[in-house]
Amino acid sequence: MGRRKIEIQPITHERNRSVTFLKRKNGLFKKAYELGVLCSVDVAVIVFDNKQGGPRLYQYGSDDVITIVERAMRFEGDRDTKRPSDFN
Repeated sequence: MGRRKIEIQPITHERNRSVTFLKRKNGLFKKAYELGVLCSVDVAVIVFDNKQGGPRLYQYGSDDVITIVERAMRFEGDRDTKRPSDFN
């Protein structure tokens, strides 16, 4: 039996949003690590947080993130790009 689908919408309560952000960010980085190890691929995840007090950058890379991003920028083959509208 699968989980019930939840409606994705912005979290209005600041504390709940912060807790959810930390948990989901850590889960995302763990999944990126697992994908890299299990499939022997390079993975980079970059997250910008624009909280009060200034923006903050979080990143995970199976190798140096800058190196992976530079490779992606130079890549001229077929790309599989996803946007938020692809998940509705």
